[in-house]
Amino acid sequence: MTRATQPVLRLLVALAVAALFLLTAGPLVAGPARAQEPAPAPAVEASPAPAPAGEPAPAGEPAPAPAAPVSVGIADRAGVLSDGDDELLRTETPRIDFPPQVRNVAYLVFDDGGGNLNDTVLEYAEALRPDLLAEDRTTWAPGMLIVANDTEAREVGIYCGDDVCVALDLFEGSHLDGSLEAMKDPMRRDNTAVGLLAGARAAADPTVAAPESEGAPSWLPWALGGAGVVGAGAVGAAVAGSRKKKAATARERYDRISREYGRIAGELDGLNVRANSLRSPLADDELRAQWADVRDRFLELDTVMGRIGDLRPESTDAEFRAAAADIETAHTAVDQMETAERNIDQLFRMEQGDADVRRRQLGELREDMVAAALGTKDERLSAEARTLESRADELARDTGAADFMDRYARLVVDYRLVVEAIRQREMSDVEAAADAGDRRAPRLYDADWRAGFGYHGFVPFYLASSWHSHDVQAAQAASSSTNTSYSNASFSGGGGSSGY
Repeated sequence: MTRATQPVLRLLVALAVAALFLLTAGPLVAGPARAQEPAPAPAVEASPAPAPAGEPAPAGEPAPAPAAPVSVGIADRAGVLSDGDDELLRTETPRIDFPPQVRNVAYLVFDDGGGNLNDTVLEYAEALRPDLLAEDRTTWAPGMLIVANDTEAREVGIYCGDDVCVALDLFEGSHLDGSLEAMKDPMRRDNTAVGLLAGARAAADPTVAAPESEGAPSWLPWALGGAGVVGAGAVGAAVAGSRKKKAATARERYDRISREYGRIAGELDGLNVRANSLRSPLADDELRAQWADVRDRFLELDTVMGRIGDLRPESTDAEFRAAAADIETAHTAVDQMETAERNIDQLFRMEQGDADVRRRQLGELREDMVAAALGTKDERLSAEARTLESRADELARDTGAADFMDRYARLVVDYRLVVEAIRQREMSDVEAAADAGDRRAPRLYDADWRAGFGYHGFVPFYLASSWHSHDVQAAQAASSSTNTSYSNASFSGGGGSSGY
């Protein structure tokens, strides 16, 4: 073969290879064979469109019967509902979006003050309103929703026939709890009609539920799950951390005791002379007894200091932990002695005519009078407090008066009567909380003591108000749980009551 024919042969071979490639690749480029395509989905028969709202149903289908109007009944045995309240309940209740199971809503108001509103409502129904009960008298009547309040016992209740309980999820549980909670704020404000209506509306609203208490953090199950692996180490670390903190606190307090104990001990005789030289009416037997108490407890520290006197900055944590109780006793006594020292100095300067101290003490007393005037609902007591404000202002303009301390003491006594009247009329509605402890006016060695506190038993309004707020919160927390029980063990009606 000649050299000239070789390029032609190469060209022919290349063309042949290209043609073979196109023949084999063609089906792939064109896509899968038609036989492999999925069959088209079968056609779905269209359903007839529903008739527009308000138009008659298609021929052959009966139109739904209109819901029967809800019947509203009201029994006010406490005599607290006005004609306007009655009209409000009868007008607004039918507008609530109740399910068809609710056919009757009964509003009941009592002033019996019994221990269990559930029993009060059941006894009322058994004696006077058998229509509220089912035929067998063991449950509430079908179609019945009862919303009740006892103004004396300060309890609200919601009860339901079995069908209503199922439809509204009111037999017991979170929805019942939340519906009762919805009634409480209006009831606390003595707005009975609004409270009753709030209960009915909440019962009909399935989204209403009692607020959930803050649960455990989301990581807790994981942490507990790993307790088998790291539990011993974690507990050991926690104990070690607690021991280290206890030692650090003891060191810090011991350092303060070491500085202040010696100073106060060296000045005690002079401080005792100053305390016993007070001559104003405010320095009564009670104040002198408070001084004697804190002074004597400080003097008793000599024995305690002897036990902890060997401690040094370089002492071990174990040594400081062992002395922690004695250090705490000494720290309390030193702290209270320092406070008593400052308060005695303030009262002494006040007696000696220090105008700045006199104005400052008067200003704080006047602020409490303003709070009392604004805080009481009694107009007469508010006016009395404002009159005392004016007297305080007048005395503040005459701080150099020779009879200043006598007038100040008289102002405290007169104000004490106003505060006590407010407490008796507006702060005796609840019992003292279980953790109330020994409630008293601040003493000479307390940081919040002011001139006149404790004089003739005077307790400032701000303190009395804070005690009352705490008692109210404690009472609400204690009564917030829902009671679903009846004294009649054979009765099993749904619903329950709760205090407010």
